[in-house]
Amino acid sequence: MMRFDDAAVRALARAEPGWFLDDRLAAFARFTALEWPDPSSEEWRYTDLKGFDLNNFAPPTEPLPLADNLDGVPEHVLAAMGDVWERDGLAIQIDGTVVHRRLADPLANKGVIFCDLATAAREHEDLLKDVIGTVGVPASEEKFATLASAFAAGGTFVYVPRGVDVTLPLHAFRWLETPGVLAAARTIIVAEESSSVTYIDHYASPDATTAISIGLVEIHARQAANISYLSVQDHGPDMYHFNIQRGEVRRDATLRSLAATLGGKVSRSVVESMLVEQGASAEMLGVYFADGDQHFDHRSLQEHSAPNTTSELLYKGALKGESRAVYSGLIHIAKDAQKADAVQTNRNLILSDHAKADSIPYLEIEANDVRCAHGASVGPVDDNQLFYLQSRGLDADEAEDLIVRGYFQEILDRVRVPEVRAALERAVEAELKA
Repeated sequence: MMRFDDAAVRALARAEPGWFLDDRLAAFARFTALEWPDPSSEEWRYTDLKGFDLNNFAPPTEPLPLADNLDGVPEHVLAAMGDVWERDGLAIQIDGTVVHRRLADPLANKGVIFCDLATAAREHEDLLKDVIGTVGVPASEEKFATLASAFAAGGTFVYVPRGVDVTLPLHAFRWLETPGVLAAARTIIVAEESSSVTYIDHYASPDATTAISIGLVEIHARQAANISYLSVQDHGPDMYHFNIQRGEVRRDATLRSLAATLGGKVSRSVVESMLVEQGASAEMLGVYFADGDQHFDHRSLQEHSAPNTTSELLYKGALKGESRAVYSGLIHIAKDAQKADAVQTNRNLILSDHAKADSIPYLEIEANDVRCAHGASVGPVDDNQLFYLQSRGLDADEAEDLIVRGYFQEILDRVRVPEVRAALERAVEAELKA
């Protein structure tokens, strides 16, 4: 089995230009020089990886054939993907290999690009080289970010030219089914001035698979652009998933993000919005439902470095069994970011005696004319609400289920893709019945 070394990097890059191989090798050199995340540090204090051994895993090897249409995609993968609905683009990847890719012809004719990274490196070198790696990653996540950069397979490059609106979503379905494999997906999204796009990363795997999934996401919202990025993680119960997302938002642009965490054994999601020019705004939504012994770690940054910028974060989770959830978020307002407006809210609903959640909000404000607020809560279902519903004829379980549905609905109502919203509603129902 191929392991993590220079030869494995070169094998993955065999169909890519030399500059992209150099980028991979530089990332691998950085990866080998870094220590594993230290649980004594604040960033990794709640997620200890001491039982995690990379030597038990390997990068993907032989690619799968590309199917011209969905008839060439395995039926079990299509079944896992869910309902068929209208999209402007669809990419299906199995263990990091693109097996099907489609983009609506009218968009391709307008210059929209929706392809894997190897294709982008060969055919769109000028566009990709200008942006790849330029938004950076948090220092605490660099070990997994460099691993993903070195061993990325498949991945996605999205480019939307100036003034082009992508009306329907672009959807990447990432299916991971081979036990012991590492599938690292690198996503780069560029929306030029006054353009718009909605993009969905959907991660899933069978219940019996133990593997590693890494998502490394770089988003560039240029002046007055509008980007919606939705990440839905619905892996099997033995998966490790690490997702690192950073978006750079320029003048009068908007970045909306959703982090939905439903599966996996250990899942760590980092979402950062960098508001770098006046008028930039970000909406950051998160929803998670943990049970069994699942461990979910969510981290966020709302970075205001320019005046008249706005951000709103709302993360809500529910926990059953012996699961554990951690949320840590920072709002940073630089001294030149006057008139910044930032809100951060994290709520955790505890549905069993042995589940546990930690919520750690931070504020760092250097400007003196700002509006900034944060809130966090951890607790069980309200007894008064239960009593009221039971007094109207519901039994205790029915009353609790109704409260949990309503608790999540505040976020689900703000999900602008109806198919994703419906899928999340079904996921909540499934967790309640489990």
